[in-house]
Amino acid sequence: MRKLFLIGGAAALIALPSVALADTSEQVPETDPTAEEGTANLATSALHAEGKGYFHYDGSGGVVITGNGLVQVLDSSRGDLAVVPTGFGVSTTTKNGRWTRYAGGGTISLDGSDFTVKISGKFTVDANATATHAAAGRAKVAGKGTTALKGGIAIPFWASRNLLLTTGPMSVDLSGRGHRGWEHKGRHHRGKHGGKHVTVRRVVTTRRVENGRVVSRHRVETTRRWWTWDKRAPGATWRLNGPAAGTAALTTVTGRVRVWDKSAGKDLAVTGIPAGTRTTTLGDGSVVYSGLKGATVTITGTAFRMKVRAWDVEGTFTPAPGSLARSFVKGKGEFDAGAVQDEEPGRSDGIRVLLQPAGAPA
Repeated sequence: MRKLFLIGGAAALIALPSVALADTSEQVPETDPTAEEGTANLATSALHAEGKGYFHYDGSGGVVITGNGLVQVLDSSRGDLAVVPTGFGVSTTTKNGRWTRYAGGGTISLDGSDFTVKISGKFTVDANATATHAAAGRAKVAGKGTTALKGGIAIPFWASRNLLLTTGPMSVDLSGRGHRGWEHKGRHHRGKHGGKHVTVRRVVTTRRVENGRVVSRHRVETTRRWWTWDKRAPGATWRLNGPAAGTAALTTVTGRVRVWDKSAGKDLAVTGIPAGTRTTTLGDGSVVYSGLKGATVTITGTAFRMKVRAWDVEGTFTPAPGSLARSFVKGKGEFDAGAVQDEEPGRSDGIRVLLQPAGAPA
């Protein structure tokens, strides 16, 4: 009887069409919570950060810091850095004379071609281009707070720690397998599946009416789970937000491509999709092309968003002159953007990128 069940199960799998089998690794959620979709409270600075913890910026441009704690500044230029502190105490200099430290509270304005600033404490930071220096550099955050790139919504520190300010065009060469998956305690074992035992805490809010008033209760729930990798799932991600204007040319992609047409005239054009590719239109109007294998796809439009989840993707994005776009890259491999070459986004955190119009002050 047991043999009959096994034979029957195998026959059922053979009878299933290939598309049905592909569904297990091509699941597409209806919502995309980190896609930077929104119309209110969008950032007006090239980079805006606020929170409590740690902030690091290494690059050029103008940076305005407001808050309290410890601020450390390093001038790596030829002496063109202008520092204007207001409200902070007397500054001190390290023994090697390289770092200047400001402790206390107030505001510090920086403007230079090459400097590093580190902040520990509670802060609000805005980075922008100035009349003489472009906003170009790398930022990293830790602690509790949010960051936002120009035109985008605020993203929590825990969801995105690495940011890059640069210009277009952009090219990527990414690959990888597996993405983060959560399993209940006891189902996966570290030695067999490579999972890591972690503790997840979340705040749960309940509301009820007492004596005609709405009373809110907050409690923290703790759950122990296993953090694992799904080796069958695609591990490389490339996103374009903005909405972006220009051309995204995917020279090869093995995985799926999701696009949103945000233009008023609905001028988005997607070409190169192989015949027989599964196409799905979701409730938000986006279109998903799944099951691509080594396909060459070109996406052109004046206002679109793109999300590629793939085992392998190579391509370029050429923005329309004078346009701004935001991107996110994650996976094994490298990407180029403007003057930044051979940047490795990593397979865990990834990097959010602001692609500013070329020709800004330098």
